[in-house]
Amino acid sequence: MKHKIFAGIFLIMCLFPIVGILIFGVAEPAANETLSSWPSLTNRDGSFNTDILDDFSDYISDRFALRQEMVTLQRSLTATVFHQSGESSVILGKDGWLFYMETLNDYEGINLMTEREVWAAARSLYLIQEYCESQGASFVFTIAPNKNSLYGEYMPDWYPASQTDGNAENLSAVIAEMNVNYVDLFSVFEAQDEILYRTLDSHWSQRGAALAGDTLLSALNVDFDPFFQEEYEVVQEEIGDLYEMLYPTGTELDTNQRYLRDFSFTYVNAIRSSEDNLIRTVNEGKSGSLLMFRDSFGNALHSFMAEGFGSACFSRITPYDLTMIASENADTVVIELVERNLDWLNSLAAVFPAPERNDINGDSLLTYLSNVTLSVSESDSLPGYMLIYGELSDDGLDYNSVIYIQTGEVMYEATPAGTGENPFSAYIPAEALDDTVSILYYRDGKLVCSQVISIS
Repeated sequence: MKHKIFAGIFLIMCLFPIVGILIFGVAEPAANETLSSWPSLTNRDGSFNTDILDDFSDYISDRFALRQEMVTLQRSLTATVFHQSGESSVILGKDGWLFYMETLNDYEGINLMTEREVWAAARSLYLIQEYCESQGASFVFTIAPNKNSLYGEYMPDWYPASQTDGNAENLSAVIAEMNVNYVDLFSVFEAQDEILYRTLDSHWSQRGAALAGDTLLSALNVDFDPFFQEEYEVVQEEIGDLYEMLYPTGTELDTNQRYLRDFSFTYVNAIRSSEDNLIRTVNEGKSGSLLMFRDSFGNALHSFMAEGFGSACFSRITPYDLTMIASENADTVVIELVERNLDWLNSLAAVFPAPERNDINGDSLLTYLSNVTLSVSESDSLPGYMLIYGELSDDGLDYNSVIYIQTGEVMYEATPAGTGENPFSAYIPAEALDDTVSILYYRDGKLVCSQVISIS
């Protein structure tokens, strides 16, 4: 009899995940969590999916009924008893503070961008600024500091803070040498005694966003009424993104602020949330048109930036499409990028025509048999242009080398971004392309040329 009871209990436990889904529905992802999708019988090529049982098992493991409630309970116990986070993406700090694990490398100063990567990121920004100015638009770049870069005293003691410069410091130094317009938010926030980031979230608070907005608008010399010193009230209306990741069904609200002064701008179209990929605003009585490429820190920031412009477009779409300068009639372009994602500048090449560099003499150069991987495709964003991209494998390439693409008698500078080793990308007019191209770069201070590459 006992064996039958145990067998029955075991059977119920085995069936609960599936039966529970039928009764309570599937568990939904929390915050930035990604769960397994419903398995498919076939692969993309139409062949039978031989991993369907494993995929089904993953789906049930991720989405069984009451999963999020059970996860929240387990992690609450782990935090209370062991003072540890039960979620690999979240760091449990002091005094209840939460930090994003993706910022740990920056905090500890490990796995930082190489000297070449820092230079390449700065050069990409230089080329973006050059193109913006050629279109009659001013340009500014800014970095949203990681939370623990400002408030490291709340990090657990077993994570040692770096004592050397990190990606943000190294990049800001190089872009200063290139005369890229940069607004330093680190020093602005560090000068404030007040905590301007949210305790249970990875982002700045409304007060922090107001300070960032006032700082950027001041640097842009636009007409605006500062918000930071305006009266505000303390509110608890939202669950922080890190808290939701750690405790999927938790109900604790994070502290934030709400300004008593109303915003003067209006939305062109109704938005679903501040996370929309495209947000457009108008502001009667103001002049100028802003195009701002932003990430999640722009969720709170965009409202304050919209106060300074007659019209504004805020884009979360990557890579940055600079053809929007014309379509938005923008006279100002701003890029805001969080510190932890600065390496995006090396992997996501902005969309704009590659600049011609005909003052570079590519004739009579030493041909160096470097390993160049190259691809060519039509551009959807730039009609009439071809995207030439690839990587250059040469350990002798100077860390600060520009990469040129020569086709016929014309030389173009490529954006040093993409995938692979020493990547490059360039949008070149289709009519200007010859059947062959050559890649030029600096090696030991000398300009060298790769072998001729056929693209026909």
